[in-house]
Amino acid sequence: MKYSVSILLGAALILGGCGTDASPQNSSVEDSEWPTLKKVSGREIIAELKQTVEETPKRDKRATIETPPEFEEPTIETVEDLNVNTIEGPAAIEAVEKVYGEGGIRQEGVIFFELQTKGAEQSGVWIGVKEPDERVHQLLDQLQPKVDAGEILAEPIYIFRSPHTEKELYDLQDEVAEALKGIESKRGSFGLYVDVITGDIEVTHDFLKPGQQQELRELFADHTINFTQDGRMVAEPGESTIIAPEQTYTDTPVIDGGFILAAGDGRIFVAGGTVDVVYYKFPEADKLKIGQRVKVERSGPIMESYPGQGSAKFVEIMPDYKPVNAKLSESQAVAKALALAGERLSNGFVVIEEVSFDEEEGKWVFKLLPDDGEGPLEVEDR
Repeated sequence: MKYSVSILLGAALILGGCGTDASPQNSSVEDSEWPTLKKVSGREIIAELKQTVEETPKRDKRATIETPPEFEEPTIETVEDLNVNTIEGPAAIEAVEKVYGEGGIRQEGVIFFELQTKGAEQSGVWIGVKEPDERVHQLLDQLQPKVDAGEILAEPIYIFRSPHTEKELYDLQDEVAEALKGIESKRGSFGLYVDVITGDIEVTHDFLKPGQQQELRELFADHTINFTQDGRMVAEPGESTIIAPEQTYTDTPVIDGGFILAAGDGRIFVAGGTVDVVYYKFPEADKLKIGQRVKVERSGPIMESYPGQGSAKFVEIMPDYKPVNAKLSESQAVAKALALAGERLSNGFVVIEEVSFDEEEGKWVFKLLPDDGEGPLEVEDR
C-alpha cells in the first residue's frame, strides 16, 4: 500500500496563506489568569495589542497601495492580504521566535495566516497558545513598540487560546497513519494531513470502504475525520484493471493518452502523446501491447525522476486509430516506428509527440521529442 503524509502547519501554512473563517469554537477551559477578552471567528482572544497611533508612515511606505498587475480582479481584500503577509506576518513570526525560540511555538501552540481571498472574515496572522503563561506578555512587549512606532497595525495580529499544539497534531497524524497502514490493501493508497486551524483529519484514499471509514472514526472519536475518495476505488480481487474501448478501431484521430513503449514483468512504460514519461507498476502488464495508446489512472504519487515512476490503478485502452484507406492501425505503426528508431533513441526510448497518416504518400509520420534534427520518423503503411 502506498501513502503520503503531510501536515498544514506553521511556516508551511503561513506561506500558503490557507484557511477560512469556518473555524470551530474553542473548546479550551478558560484560565483565570488569561480570561477571554472577546471572540473573533469563534476563537478566544486572550491578549491584544493596542493601536496607539493613527498615522503609520513607516508601514504605509512598505504597504501595497495598488493590487499587483498579476491579479486579474484588483480588490481591497487582495491588498489587505498582501500587506498582512508582508508586514504584520513577518513581524509576528520574528516576535514568536524571540520569545519561544525557533520552532518552539510548535510545542506550545500554533501560528497561521487567514486571508480574505481564501474566505476569511479578516486578514490576519493568528498566534494560538494552548496554555498561556508569562511569555504571552513578552510577546506583547516585542510587538507593541512596533505598533507605537507606526511600523505595523495591531488589528491583524490575533493572540488566542488554542485547543491544540502543532506537536499534538503531528502526533495525531502519526497515529492515524499507522491505523491506515494497518488496513490491508495491496494496491490502495492514501494521503493524510491534519489541518492546523481546525484540527480536523483529512484523508484521501482509493480503497477504504464505508465500514472501514466508520472504524477509523470510532478509533479517533475525539476528532473529526473527513474522507475524500481519490479517483476510482481500486479493483476488487479478480476484477480486471484494464478498461477496454467500446470500439476497437476508429477512423477519427485520437489525441488523448500516451503510447505503451514497453509492457511485461509487472510494469508498463508509457510516454508521448498527452502524457509524461513514466514507468508504472501494473500487475496485468502482460495483457497489454507495445504501441497501444492508453490513459493511465495512477495510484498514489509519481516519483519525480526521469522517467517518472509510479503505480497504475487502471489502464484504459483508447480506440485504435485506423484511417479508412490505411493498411496499418496507429498502434501497429507505432510498434514499427519503435523498431525502426534505432540510433535515434538518445535516452534509450523515443517520445512520440504527434502521429499523422499521409494518405497520398502511404506512410505514417511521427514527430519525436526531443528534436534531434533528423526530421520526422516515417513508417511505410504496409
